[in-house]
Amino acid sequence: MTALLALLRRDLYVAARNAPMLLTAGLTQPILVVLVFGNVLPRLHLVADEFRTVMLPGLMAISMLMAGVQGVLMPLMTDLAGTREVDERLLAPVTVFGVAVEKVAAGAIHAALAGLVTLPAMMLLMHGVMGADVHPRWLALLPLVALAGILSAALGLTLGTHVQPRFSGLLFAVVIGPLMLFGCAYYPWASLAALGAVRYLFLLNPLTFMSEAMRLAVTPDVPHMPLPLLLAGLVGFAVLFTLIGTRSFEKRCIL
Repeated sequence: MTALLALLRRDLYVAARNAPMLLTAGLTQPILVVLVFGNVLPRLHLVADEFRTVMLPGLMAISMLMAGVQGVLMPLMTDLAGTREVDERLLAPVTVFGVAVEKVAAGAIHAALAGLVTLPAMMLLMHGVMGADVHPRWLALLPLVALAGILSAALGLTLGTHVQPRFSGLLFAVVIGPLMLFGCAYYPWASLAALGAVRYLFLLNPLTFMSEAMRLAVTPDVPHMPLPLLLAGLVGFAVLFTLIGTRSFEKRCIL
């Protein structure tokens, strides 16, 4: 446990040194989207006032997804393909599974902080604009942020151990892009009832549960997914990606 905490402390220290760059990369897009769709366009009466309330928790979920995936995937891909720093970690008195779990823990902390920083920034941008109905429920928000952070980091571990570095650009175009578009970030899952049974296909997207979790905790007056289904999706995908990611990590590390 001591060695595991030392590895985690080192990763967090490195992340803290690169915090300005990481925050800029993760928060620029959501903040710009909120600025345009949550402030400018409502003032011009080009979008409904309710859209900003629906959109804000979804963008918070996207920020966490990007932060968790990038925080694990990019260093891992570089490490496994070139620097092989992971070999030094494997010499520590920690199992290969423990090293993988440590990476998920570090990525989850990164994702959770990104989400918690994004929320007040977006609320500030919408300050003074009528129609923004954002009332964070912190007792629900903090544990849901932690679960969503673990899910995004586990997804980053899974992708990082299955994708070669030369395909990293294609990965964001083919995988991350569709996840964001069909992850209920810009519309609540409840409204998809108009699509009939098709709406259940959206449950195959882990971002759907992250978006609905943030919607439940940040904009409770907006229709959201039932809590049992929401928790089942968050925990289920987190466990699934952690198991797949750690297994593939062990295969990549043990040559």
